[in-house]
Amino acid sequence: MNAPSPFVRVVGLSLLVPLVVSLLLTVFAWPAVNTAPNKLPIGLVTSATMTQRLPKLLEGIRPGAFDLKAFASEQDVRQAILEREVYGAILLEPTKPADFKILTASAGSPGVAQLIGVIGGQIGTLLSASGFTAPILEDVVPAASDDPRQAALVGSALPLVISGIVSGLLLTMRLQTASERIVAILLVALFTGFAMTSIVQFGFKTLEGSYLTNSLIASLAVAAVVSFEVGLGSSFGTPGLGLAAFTMMLVANPFSALSSAPEMLPGIWGPIGQLLPLGAFGHLLRSVAFFDGHGASQPFWVLLGWVIFGLTLVLFGSRQSNQTATRALATH
Repeated sequence: MNAPSPFVRVVGLSLLVPLVVSLLLTVFAWPAVNTAPNKLPIGLVTSATMTQRLPKLLEGIRPGAFDLKAFASEQDVRQAILEREVYGAILLEPTKPADFKILTASAGSPGVAQLIGVIGGQIGTLLSASGFTAPILEDVVPAASDDPRQAALVGSALPLVISGIVSGLLLTMRLQTASERIVAILLVALFTGFAMTSIVQFGFKTLEGSYLTNSLIASLAVAAVVSFEVGLGSSFGTPGLGLAAFTMMLVANPFSALSSAPEMLPGIWGPIGQLLPLGAFGHLLRSVAFFDGHGASQPFWVLLGWVIFGLTLVLFGSRQSNQTATRALATH
């Protein structure tokens, strides 16, 4: 087969770069451009009359944005916020306009907390004729004051993915046996998780709670990404490494909802993102660092499932490689 001419190689490589850039721009910009509330669970404490009227007001402000859940008392809805059942709450009593409150939890999502506060102000404007004014805003579970936007947590996603890609390449190429690769995966995850958490928790003061627990969560997330990379690399070689990198960089990363919330992403991408390592990592870390572990069960099992899946691929791929090498030696 003849090699392509210099002209074809030059044109081909020149077209490859803009194609890659276009793909990256589309994948990362599309979720950001289409970020909007979609059935955000919000608590509601009010009278029967407003229970019927308020959804219509909210639908007029933001169609399809909220999933209102009625609670009997302020204490009940506060507990629901602490248990991550709802992102915030509207407390509105027609006979007591001065008691109009908006409860948020910026530790769960600073962006959603800000959105709920804005919506509360719009409700007050619409009900001004009934004596309501701007609501009292209360952040029930606030983010850390040194990093209220949780920028360091959001920024940790890309280094986590890159660590997985680099580790996957090095461990697959440099180590041969399954036992070597598995031990290396666990050590990389442990060291990287503790290093990342020390920067985010002590350097930027983004996280609260136990440094040890937060570090173990970060290590579990790193293990999920690295084991998947090494597993696919061990099983399918270079194409496997490419597929793993594509999955983590172009699917798990932009749809992790670290900077917003799953319900802020378009279509089914919010739930899908929570079944991938980065989305599960963000939800689990926030749950443990700020919400006493409430809401931590599902993301924990998601991350553990990725680790088990990745290590299984490592065992399978390494065994296949050893069998291939044995057969090659036998033929000689």
